[in-house]
Amino acid sequence: MAHARSLPAVVSRSRPRWYPNPWKVAAAVVVLPYAAKFSIFAAISQKETVPYTNRAHRVLLTSSEEREFGDEDFNDWKKKRGKDILGPSDLRTVLVRRIASDIIHGVRRLFPNNGIHDDDVKQGKVVMRPQTGHLNDLNWEVMVVEDDKVRAFSSKGGKIVIHTGYLKHLKTDAEIATVIGHEAAHVVARHSMELLRSIPFYKLMPFSRRAELEADHIGLMIMAAAGFDPRVAPEFRKKIGEIIGDTKLMDYIGTHPSSETRSRMLSRKEVMEEALELYKQERMRREKCQSLSSLWWNVLGYRSC
Repeated sequence: MAHARSLPAVVSRSRPRWYPNPWKVAAAVVVLPYAAKFSIFAAISQKETVPYTNRAHRVLLTSSEEREFGDEDFNDWKKKRGKDILGPSDLRTVLVRRIASDIIHGVRRLFPNNGIHDDDVKQGKVVMRPQTGHLNDLNWEVMVVEDDKVRAFSSKGGKIVIHTGYLKHLKTDAEIATVIGHEAAHVVARHSMELLRSIPFYKLMPFSRRAELEADHIGLMIMAAAGFDPRVAPEFRKKIGEIIGDTKLMDYIGTHPSSETRSRMLSRKEVMEEALELYKQERMRREKCQSLSSLWWNVLGYRSC
């Protein structure tokens, strides 16, 4: 009887468990340095509450550090873009700065000088109400740059820049106020200081789009408190959306939400009613101020406001 031949053992070609998966190794090489960086930043960050939306977030610098670094960074930017910055006597600069002055008044009206200061946070005090102490003694700077891009931006420390490519589409003071109010809102909310910005590809994540919607909301209140009709803002967002040709896809992959979403969020009944009340109060204040000013001018020869 023939004996059955035993088959040779099949040698496994799979990797031992201890052998590193190349994809995991690659992921670790890419992610771990950022994770370490994020962990360090998280340890030194401070918890704050955003005005108006009351969202809790963590910021990387104290307000004094933000102002210091903001001034340094903006001075460097001005050196690089010096030839493109419009002079103070340029009519476009005059227009934008006049409206920006009103917007800054709106910021001060909404957020008076009673905010929480850095020392309160450093001493570990419980911080529940929104922080506005970083707005104290802020060195606001507003520039117009000769650039065809439809763009405006703000940076830490109260710096706001508008491109002429954007400005040419802004037909009324209220539209300009919508843009400046939005950028001022980024400063109010300290978006440039957020811990989440240390995450790789932050701008492609939902956090970035959330910050833009938050700035829209706060900016709407600021422009209303500055005396500009907030009802302009939702229609303006639609208009800009048509100009730049954005789509609903922006809500998923864009650095900013779609213009349709931004317009819809600004048009919400409770949001617009609150903004209109601020607008009404400011208009009444101005009318009263003008009446008193006329009286003082007629009696004493100078204006009171």
